Amino acid sequence: MLLGKLKRIVIALFVVFFTAEVFAATTDLAVRFLDKANEAYEDGNVEDAYKYVNQALAVAKDEASQTNVLYFAQTVYKQKLINLQNKYDDMALIDIKMNLEKYPNIENTTIKKLVKQIEQDQENKEKAAQKAETAAQRKVEQERFEAQQESMDAQAKAMKEQADAMKEQAEATKQSQKEFKDALESGLKDMGNTFTDAFSETAKETKRSTRVIAFSIIGIAIIIVFLVLLIMVIIRKAAKANIMQQEQYAQAFKLLAQNQSQTNRIMLGGITDIYGGNPSLRIAGSSTWAPAQALPDVTFSEEDEEELKQLAVKCEEIGQQIDNVTGRKNNSKNVSELVYKLSIQLGLPQGMAMLNFCAAMIYDAGFLAIDPDLLVATQLTEEEKHALNEHVNLAEKHLEFVPKKYWSVFEDAATKHHENIDGSGYPNGISGDEIPQIARLIRVAETYVSLSSKRAYRGAMDKETAVNTLKEQPGLYDQEVVEALDKIV
Repeated sequence: MLLGKLKRIVIALFVVFFTAEVFAATTDLAVRFLDKANEAYEDGNVEDAYKYVNQALAVAKDEASQTNVLYFAQTVYKQKLINLQNKYDDMALIDIKMNLEKYPNIENTTIKKLVKQIEQDQENKEKAAQKAETAAQRKVEQERFEAQQESMDAQAKAMKEQADAMKEQAEATKQSQKEFKDALESGLKDMGNTFTDAFSETAKETKRSTRVIAFSIIGIAIIIVFLVLLIMVIIRKAAKANIMQQEQYAQAFKLLAQNQSQTNRIMLGGITDIYGGNPSLRIAGSSTWAPAQALPDVTFSEEDEEELKQLAVKCEEIGQQIDNVTGRKNNSKNVSELVYKLSIQLGLPQGMAMLNFCAAMIYDAGFLAIDPDLLVATQLTEEEKHALNEHVNLAEKHLEFVPKKYWSVFEDAATKHHENIDGSGYPNGISGDEIPQIARLIRVAETYVSLSSKRAYRGAMDKETAVNTLKEQPGLYDQEVVEALDKIV
């Protein structure tokens, strides 16, 4: 019995000793990471200091180590946020926010204020840039409209001057005809007097001259007839030219009216839908906004978060390729950032919002398998529209790099972003709660980015008009997502 007690004591001492050793090793590791972070910070290398202090936070176990690490972490995080104010980086800010969520004790009043200020500054920059772009677009359209108006006014003035000149020419011709007629009558009268005098002087001379006079009279009559016919032809041509001029004048004003109408349509903008239906596919994902049901069987560990960061880099590269072939500058970036903001606004966790951000960058990956000439065509036949709609079924080979545990979200994003709430979308024609949440987010975000961006067939809408357009179509868009959009833009 004494031997048994002795064994238990030895075992207990061994466990205590082993625990102390592990704890000491962990504490020593935290101190080493903290020392490296301190050295990097003193050398001005805030990025390395940020990396090491996060590693120290991950291994610090005892209260003293945690206090030291947290105190220095606040200093490093503060400096990194100050650097972000000078040189903004989306991925860096998202990383900081994810770590602040993981280590909430780091966040003090200063850090919270800096994060909020950076987000506000970026939002202000985006608003200012979009406002400037909209103003520039309106100015260009206004200048184009004014140039067209001036051109049409100049054409109208030139045609009026030409009509006045032709009128003066017709009056001058009429006056010339009158003078010719008077001269002809006067000449004939003088000729008659001459003939009478000749007849009175000598009958013989008259007899010899009768034939000559007869021929002269016939010749004069022929000349008169010829002149009358010539005058009639001239008058008829002048009248015909005048009628043609009036028709050209009326046609020019009709063209002016058409140009004004076209210009007004350009300035007011419009929406062109070239999509139709397609064969149905399988349903995947969840449509509820409850974070616990948004992505079944997926938790976001530290390794998952690092994996998402690497995934975002790859998605950004493919998103740029998609924008290049579709001719939509920064579309993938704008849509994915808006989907991320909507996810946060709707209460999804930071990791889930990051996953949606990645999927939204490559939701149109199917376009990489479409004929490039078809993507830039200005007019499409029904057959070409159907071929274009097939992009939702062609994204699979471009998503092979996506980890299996995230596959359903990326597949839903690529195949169901054209589904509508009322079931009128494609390819499956699903409706309501059957539509996964990532597809709903992209449906709203993509349409808003499209409406607020300049297109070849219309100008850009302002934010209020674009949001109201979405609100007016509850059959197409999830109104809960639209309300979230209204709050963040």
